Amino acid sequence: MASGEQAAAVPSVPAGVRVKGTFTGIDLAWSLPADEGTGLTGFVVHRSVNGTESTYSVPPTKLNWQDTERLPGATYSVAAVDADGEGPASIPGPADTVPGARFAAPTDAITVAHTVTNDGVSRTFLGQIAVQGATQVIPLATSGPTQQVDKAIAASADGRQVVFSQGQTSLWTVPAVVPHAQPVKILDGSSGITEKSWSPDGTRIAFEREQSGTSCVEVVGATGGTPIRVGCNLAAPSWLPDNQTLIVKDQVTGKLQRIQAKVGGAVLTTYAGTELAQHPVASPNGLWIAYFKNTSVNVIPVAGGSPVPAYPYGTGGDSISWANSALLLVARRTDTESSTLQQIPVNDGRPYVNGELFVPPAGETVESAVWQGPRVTITPTAAIVGPNLSVPFDTTGLVSPDVYCEFDGVKTEPCTSPFQKAGVAAGVHTLRVRAGEIGRGTEAVRWLTVDSTAPTARITGPTYDVTKAATATVTYAGSDNTGVASYDVRWRIASTAGNFGAYASVKSGTTATSVAIGLAAGYEYCISVRARDVAGNLSAWTADKCFSRPSDDRLMGAAKGWVRASNRAYYLGTATATTAKGISVSRSVQAKRLFLIATKCVTCGGLNVYYNGKYVGAVNLYKATTEYQAIIPLPVPATFLTGSVLLTTRTSGQIYQVDGLAVRRT
Repeated sequence: MASGEQAAAVPSVPAGVRVKGTFTGIDLAWSLPADEGTGLTGFVVHRSVNGTESTYSVPPTKLNWQDTERLPGATYSVAAVDADGEGPASIPGPADTVPGARFAAPTDAITVAHTVTNDGVSRTFLGQIAVQGATQVIPLATSGPTQQVDKAIAASADGRQVVFSQGQTSLWTVPAVVPHAQPVKILDGSSGITEKSWSPDGTRIAFEREQSGTSCVEVVGATGGTPIRVGCNLAAPSWLPDNQTLIVKDQVTGKLQRIQAKVGGAVLTTYAGTELAQHPVASPNGLWIAYFKNTSVNVIPVAGGSPVPAYPYGTGGDSISWANSALLLVARRTDTESSTLQQIPVNDGRPYVNGELFVPPAGETVESAVWQGPRVTITPTAAIVGPNLSVPFDTTGLVSPDVYCEFDGVKTEPCTSPFQKAGVAAGVHTLRVRAGEIGRGTEAVRWLTVDSTAPTARITGPTYDVTKAATATVTYAGSDNTGVASYDVRWRIASTAGNFGAYASVKSGTTATSVAIGLAAGYEYCISVRARDVAGNLSAWTADKCFSRPSDDRLMGAAKGWVRASNRAYYLGTATATTAKGISVSRSVQAKRLFLIATKCVTCGGLNVYYNGKYVGAVNLYKATTEYQAIIPLPVPATFLTGSVLLTTRTSGQIYQVDGLAVRRT
């Protein structure tokens, strides 16, 4: 250094450098250097990724910087700059750490609908803030649908996705734990879409639509489809853990209600004392309903009772959601017309204001907020289940979770998926699955309605004993208190001279109430049916419905004097005919009942009937008008017949056309 020269007075290291990560970006913040003067000209952010460094200039008026992408292994440091140059940088540190600490990916973040106003023009976009220590909102994406959204958003129960709307006409879902994820449009061409709620099982989304001075609640599949309308004069839907009912606001009375989540859903409960309620939301465990009333947060039991208010704060509430069943996340306006994001613990139904999580800068507003991050989830289950439970759950994304299950207050630890329990009594039961990790814990709750009453089933057709058709249509019906879901159909078959075989399945798990079966000549068919209800309970098998298709005359032995004839008028196109007296046709059988197939006519004669050589009666083939393929009952055997059937012509000169024989073992 030359005589008289002074060392450059570059600024010292910025103070309090902290790097926080969301699932989609980086929040880097710092304080002024300890020797801060008036000559700072800015700051420089140094980002290093795998040995490659990038630098970013920040104006002197800003004490934070954001990276809109998560880069594995990236580290960040900050240096202050004045007229003499850039000072020393802070110790490089990765996201979610104090500088220099080991990298740890975020386990939580808060996704927000965030409005920024510049020069009188406002834009609302989806962004995320770090749960603790956030200084700014990191956009979920730098372009695309999430850059222009409506104010109300909702999260999926697994903590991984967000549903939002655009222009109140379309619904979109987007993963919120994956950087640069592409949104998916699930509904378009609607109108007036405002508040949303994602069902606990992840399969459906309920939403409010403002329509011509009123509002309606509709439900659509989480992957799209045609919405159903639950009802009108209703607002602000929120799902309960049974996935079948919603908490809504009745626009006529102003009170909260619990209603069925189906077309024209019936009102199940009206909550006294909830007039003026806004933004109701049910807790994940199904015990509490939180809502705004004027400037306070109120909590009321789902089972009914008196609302409990928190201390009023600010001038109103914009959104309210549950981070878990004991913690509320609230976005609200302050007395100074700015906004704040608060967390409110709820202890046994009593809410307590617990300070601010995030206050956006001037000109920015948090419109709505939801807690984001992997959670334990119970996979979709039927609304009504049988007494033997097998309920899968998912802990994907959780690091070495310690899982326990609690069923109706009885704890099972450890607990593995699926949760199983046999012989559960009929009624409503509560399954709670909790996964605990270091520093955090998540739980999923499902209400399960157990139905142990079996349905009933009955066969309604056919009603005949014998059919000559090659097919038969069997019809059946069932009844159950919760509805029949499906049927099983089986048969057993016997030949004319043989025994029944074992039962075999015709249809299994069919929702149809009829089945057509092909029939072979010379066989008896016995059909039985059972019903299955929506809970999986099975009825007993019905009694057999039996019928036969006749065997052809060609299978009968014929004495000399009988002629084998053919004609389309005959059963299967053939008949055995004669006009002689005292000659017989015969067949070996096993039977309780028998039916002759023959022609009846004005000149037809009669036949004597012998079972095992014993005369048992006669049949008359006379009829004033000719009838081909007539079904004629033969005398009923006194005991089960195993042996021969012999039919002998009684007179000469009359017509005998024997067409077949049907045998019933039943």
